[in-house]
Amino acid sequence: MVKETYSTYIKNYKNKGTIMVPFKSNLSPLSDDDFYNLKKYCTKVDKEFIKIGDAGEKNHLLVGRFITDIKKPEIVKNKYSKKVISILKKRKITKFIKRILKTKKNLYLRRVQFNEIGQNCFVGYHLDVDSNPEYLAACVIQLGSNFKGGLYRVYQKKTKKYFDYAPSKGSLIVSNCLYPHEVTKVKSGKRGSLVFFVSYKKGLNKRSS
Repeated sequence: MVKETYSTYIKNYKNKGTIMVPFKSNLSPLSDDDFYNLKKYCTKVDKEFIKIGDAGEKNHLLVGRFITDIKKPEIVKNKYSKKVISILKKRKITKFIKRILKTKKNLYLRRVQFNEIGQNCFVGYHLDVDSNPEYLAACVIQLGSNFKGGLYRVYQKKTKKYFDYAPSKGSLIVSNCLYPHEVTKVKSGKRGSLVFFVSYKKGLNKRSS
């Protein structure tokens, strides 16, 4: 097993476009309270069935929204949005992401949503920058482990090679938005994850402006 260090994660992010940090590892920025509160809020938020994703990809999943980014970032009016956002903006989480991205610039949340993928469902192949060209990274917090399949598959930009990440309870994936990816079909159970996108910009979505 590769030793868990910031330098290893930074190197893997640079070379593969994605890293996955296990929950309760020494470097995980997510506390027990943060995890269980996020799971509670995501369980309770209203959800809608989605067939076509924000980047135009074919999907088959339920989505609960906290921040949308159609014309610009907008907080969804429900009981949970501000609670979820306040956790994601905690210094430890923000500091970790900045360190992986090797930046000291301010990062802004542009889209935040809960994805629930049931049996035989999936997220299709897509590029996140097709949703907004100023997205830097997609961050995925896995909120459960009672499922099989549902791999986070990241394709390399210049080859047909890909890397698979099998998310576990509380794991955090940070994925460069310039790398194509998908979530493979869930074979059994339900795969629930909180997904948020960070950017240096907080204004209008350039895709729609």
